[in-house]
Amino acid sequence: MDKQKISEHIFLLPFAWTIPIPPKNGYNFKPHKQISDRIFSHLKGWSEQIFEINDTSAYNEFVYFYKPVRNILYQQYKKDDVLKVYKKDFVDENAYCELKIDKSTFRLTVSHVGLRIIKSGIGILSIYLENFNYSTFDEIQKINSLAECVYPLELPISRTSKDGPHSILFDFNPIIIRELRDEVNYKLSAGKISPFFMELLGKSFTQETETKRHQIYIEPLIGSKMVSLCLYSDDNGFEQIKKNPLLWHEDKVRDRFTLFEEDKYYSLSVFNVVCISKQSVVSKIYDQMMNLLLIQKASLLNFSNQIATISMLPKEELVPAIQGLYEIYIQFINQMYFNDITEDTKGMWVYEKLGALFHIKEEIQQLDFEMKEVHEYAELITREQSKIKVELLTFTGAALVIPTFVTGFFGMNVLQDHLPNWWKHTDVKLWLNTYLFFPILCVAYLYTWQQRKSISLRIVQFCFVVVGLLSMYAIIFKGCGL
Repeated sequence: MDKQKISEHIFLLPFAWTIPIPPKNGYNFKPHKQISDRIFSHLKGWSEQIFEINDTSAYNEFVYFYKPVRNILYQQYKKDDVLKVYKKDFVDENAYCELKIDKSTFRLTVSHVGLRIIKSGIGILSIYLENFNYSTFDEIQKINSLAECVYPLELPISRTSKDGPHSILFDFNPIIIRELRDEVNYKLSAGKISPFFMELLGKSFTQETETKRHQIYIEPLIGSKMVSLCLYSDDNGFEQIKKNPLLWHEDKVRDRFTLFEEDKYYSLSVFNVVCISKQSVVSKIYDQMMNLLLIQKASLLNFSNQIATISMLPKEELVPAIQGLYEIYIQFINQMYFNDITEDTKGMWVYEKLGALFHIKEEIQQLDFEMKEVHEYAELITREQSKIKVELLTFTGAALVIPTFVTGFFGMNVLQDHLPNWWKHTDVKLWLNTYLFFPILCVAYLYTWQQRKSISLRIVQFCFVVVGLLSMYAIIFKGCGL
């Protein structure tokens, strides 16, 4: 007889991605265009997953969401320029995960390892584990502690349960990925995704800034934790939580929403969603909804990071960089952010509460303000550049007024015979000095006099004065030429 599934655990790791370009090409944040790069058709260790409705479960999941929401959750055709969805190669019914926590060893079935790449410049690695052997609250919470392993929050790592697993093993025969966390030198990659998850992502991804063109550069976005979702189906566990809801709240998280139903209990916090129910009850785990919220949260964090980067760019790169960021931000608002996602009342309750925990609306308002400020700054730079061009045209026109008048007064043919080899004729040189060079120097000096004073401008003005005096000396003592 097959064992009954006790719990299901889902871990979601969001990250920022970009395809590196040579520094000489300037600012590099163009994910809405880079998502069409051929590298995403050849990710090592991954197979692209086009969504198909082959059973009732897939149908129910698909129609649960409104149509615009489906476009950001499911890749429905090959050349999708909004998102790419992948599944890990070699994950079959024999794949398993082994976690060593404290003095306990947990062996879990790996049902799925997935990857999402989204056009806003973020990706989400998802790990689906199934538990058929461990039923106590303490064991379930220890399994959930895998979420703490993106990178250690403090060193050294102990072998106690508070630091999560000290040993992680994934077996995708013939591929085995293992990490002994207390033996890894995390000081060499402080604040970066741990080697275990980088190996799980594969060779197409890197965290090295000096990387090759055929790799994707990534970095973590929400700190040292993954988001975890847990569906725990156990009659005894449900009766315990019904009598004492605080049993599950050992982490003392203040920002939490709970919901009790006749046969289910939901606990929602920023990094953890738990549903505890009776064994016979079919419950929703809301993994796709959490994926959507993570897409929104991670995208907003990524945009905020990009604004900080843009603010330090030189002026000549600033305007096109802001225009590119504003373009992808508008696409994010129109394609990835939704007030309503489903007609299911409880689903909307979960979405609204999790959105409140993630502060999605507040961060959008803050980002709107930041985008407005940086956009106004870009417009100011554009106006300054336009002003310089207008002033340059004005200066050119003013400088040519006197030569044009003189040429018109004496006739267009005044230099006709000598102009081709003017440097050989003293009279021609004196004429050009009087009616062309000297007026231009005067206009240039007057133009620079109106500008904001600086050392470099003073030097330029001094040069104009010296050259102007020499030109005037030639006019007074040598004459005007023709």
